[in-house]
Amino acid sequence: MLHTLHIQNIALLERAELRLAEGLTVISGETGGGKSLLIRALELLRGEKIPGSLVRHGADELQVDGEFRLGTGERSVTIARLVHDLCGGVVEDDLLLVTRIVDRLGRTRCRIGGRPATLSALREVGAMLLEIHGQGDSRALMRPETQCETLDAFANTSPLRREFAQALQHARALQQRLRSLTDGERERRQRLEFLRFQHQAMSELQLGEGELAELEQEHQLLGNLDGMRQQLDEALEVMQDGEDNVGDQVARALRAVQGAAAIDRRLEEAAEQLAQIDELVADVCRKLQSGQARLDLDPARMQAVQERLDEVHTALKRFGPTEADLRRNLAKVAAELAAAEGKDSDPALLAAELQQATEAAAAVGRKLLRARHKAAGPFSKAIVAELKDLGMPHTEVRVAMATEFEVATLLQHANEHGPVPVDLEVRINPGEPFHSMRDTASGGELARIVLAVKKTLADQDRVPLLVFDEIDAEIGGRLGLAVGKKLHEVARHHQVVIVTHLAPVAAFAQHHFLVNKLVDGTGSDERTRSSVRLLAANEVERELAAMAIGDGADAAALQQAARLVATAKARAAAG
Repeated sequence: MLHTLHIQNIALLERAELRLAEGLTVISGETGGGKSLLIRALELLRGEKIPGSLVRHGADELQVDGEFRLGTGERSVTIARLVHDLCGGVVEDDLLLVTRIVDRLGRTRCRIGGRPATLSALREVGAMLLEIHGQGDSRALMRPETQCETLDAFANTSPLRREFAQALQHARALQQRLRSLTDGERERRQRLEFLRFQHQAMSELQLGEGELAELEQEHQLLGNLDGMRQQLDEALEVMQDGEDNVGDQVARALRAVQGAAAIDRRLEEAAEQLAQIDELVADVCRKLQSGQARLDLDPARMQAVQERLDEVHTALKRFGPTEADLRRNLAKVAAELAAAEGKDSDPALLAAELQQATEAAAAVGRKLLRARHKAAGPFSKAIVAELKDLGMPHTEVRVAMATEFEVATLLQHANEHGPVPVDLEVRINPGEPFHSMRDTASGGELARIVLAVKKTLADQDRVPLLVFDEIDAEIGGRLGLAVGKKLHEVARHHQVVIVTHLAPVAAFAQHHFLVNKLVDGTGSDERTRSSVRLLAANEVERELAAMAIGDGADAAALQQAARLVATAKARAAAG
């Protein structure tokens, strides 16, 4: 249950603190006084979006803090575990603190259990803590998807509906891919042929790492063989082959210096250096001879190198311009070719996968449909029983939906809410036929049907806090006592908060808050603000009288209010 609600700077509500208790809490006050701002504060705690314009004029941000007393039980354990998993927050002494801050730009900050949290995390936790039902619920219940969700909430089949929606979405995605593949089959074949051609051309080239540079060097050598031979012959003539060559001269000098070093040891270093020169000359000569040997090539080699160079340059113009570019393009084409030749691009394989996915969705759909049919009767009977207490004793309700469906047309006719449409049908007057609720019920009748549905679902669910925002607006005072009693019954298993203008409904309140609008200051310094306070027992009857006939209630109105309270207490006790 919500233990304490702290509000700062929400429009007219500069500051307010509500200490709430179990049972039925009523919020009343003049129109425009700020009652709806309390609902907005609770919406903030539930993670709903709020515009920055709601921040009070002159303030930078608004803030709402909710202290929830979780107590014991499986749901409380689930909430505590969820808070820890989502943001690492903790529940201390069964108390969970939830904070929401919104600045003037609409930016939001959340804290759950003392830890920062995302807005999506707050929505997930908020859905476990409270539900808010507004006047729009009457019209919302006319929508087929809302009726599906309502029936599933009663039958505990919401997870099954979500499973069906996922299966249906998967099958339709496959269907769309198959259509796209079939529609573009000609273009796909052309692209596949082009990819194969590119892959073959680049693969057959078999270009080695650094091969181009080696080919260009060899081509340069082959084009200058005669000049190379002449230059190497001349060098070897000077170094070792001619008379008085460098090698012989260095050798003679080495022998002479070695002889002198035997006499003068200070020349040993010079002798060692000459020995190194002699070895170096010999090494150079060996390399020159190897160079000569390489020049003894097959004359046809020049043609082979030229042809390979032409082949490589042609490929690089198409797939390069560099070796690295060619290799990257080869990898890219190979990947695209593998994807294009995979099962997702084979119409027959994709069609088989689609058939399998459609049958899987149909299996879930049949399971959901059977569960809904099983729950439809008890659901309708429970609503009818509640409507008898709300002044509609002859009204009958039934759930209209097909008992089966065709797998072949499932993807065409189903939606994420189920394989077949669901429609709540009512017969309000005996002797008349059943009609869809959207075509028959008046505003007041709809409001009572919605309340009956909420009461039926409340008996199934254990959401700690239920908030009703003027859902009795179209009912009128005549049925106020019946509505108030029904809300009192709901409050036996839930904490219930209702904003109402009806005195007969408010008479059932176990706690009554009054919202007033005040003007402070004078002249240009005037500021409007709303205040919220819990009415004492001796103030409740005056407020009920004001709700019935307006301000300035006389003694007769007060007596009528006292009788209203007594009647409400008696009916509550009898219930």
